[in-house]
Amino acid sequence: MKSIKLIFTLLTAGILFSCERNVSAISYEGGTPPVISASPSTVSLEPGNEANTALVISWTNPDYKFSTGPNSHDVTYTLEMDTLGANFASSKKVSTVISKELSKSYTVGQLNAILGNDMLLQLNPRRNYTLQLRVTSSIQKWRLQQMVIYGSQEVRLDRTGAIRYLALMM
Repeated sequence: MKSIKLIFTLLTAGILFSCERNVSAISYEGGTPPVISASPSTVSLEPGNEANTALVISWTNPDYKFSTGPNSHDVTYTLEMDTLGANFASSKKVSTVISKELSKSYTVGQLNAILGNDMLLQLNPRRNYTLQLRVTSSIQKWRLQQMVIYGSQEVRLDRTGAIRYLALMM
């Protein structure tokens, strides 16, 4: 009986250790950070123009590369807008998730709603504010690259008679 148990144990151990793991690992081999640009440089947010396009924010494709070949077609982008100095930790931060597109357009009405209701509700409406933008790119469920790129582009906003400046920190 002892020898049967020993043979069975050795046979089981032999089967378990004779299996070869045949999994090829997919590894991230690089890419380029998305570069943000905004157009136009002057934006008028006057009442009556709510349906007009006020601002177009675009960014470059990150060109993700993997050991199995390039794969940038299923990238999800998160466009974040926050007040300067809050480092995207503010409760007033606005986040927009965009699938596969490389730009986001805002109408005068949408931008007024974001600035007046979502972000600046407790701020003085006739004061200048500086906002920061960043794009976070991710693919599938794994965040592969998060780049914050700073620039010095200004967008001039004219809202309810007050001239405001929105410096896009990209």
